[in-house]
Amino acid sequence: MVASIIEKTLMEVGILTYTQVSETLAKHNLTFADCYKKPGVLNLALKELQNDTRRIIVNKIRKELHEFDNNQRLVKFMQAISE
Repeated sequence: MVASIIEKTLMEVGILTYTQVSETLAKHNLTFADCYKKPGVLNLALKELQNDTRRIIVNKIRKELHEFDNNQRLVKFMQAISE
C-alpha cells in the first residue's frame, strides 16, 4: 500500500521526479516496495529534489496515509521521510 501511494504521488508531481527518485533507490538496490522498511533511502532521494517539491511529496503522502495515523509503523515511516 505504501509503495503504491509513493509511486502515485511521484507520478502526480511529474515523471522526471518519479524517475529521479527511482534511480536513487536503484543505486541502493531498492525499489518502491522497499521504502516502507527502509525509509532512510527514500528520505535521501527526496532530499535530492528541490525543497518545495520534497515538501509537496511528503505532504501528499501524509495526506494519503492520514487514515492510518494510529499505526505506529506508519507514524515512524512518516517521521523518517520528513527529517
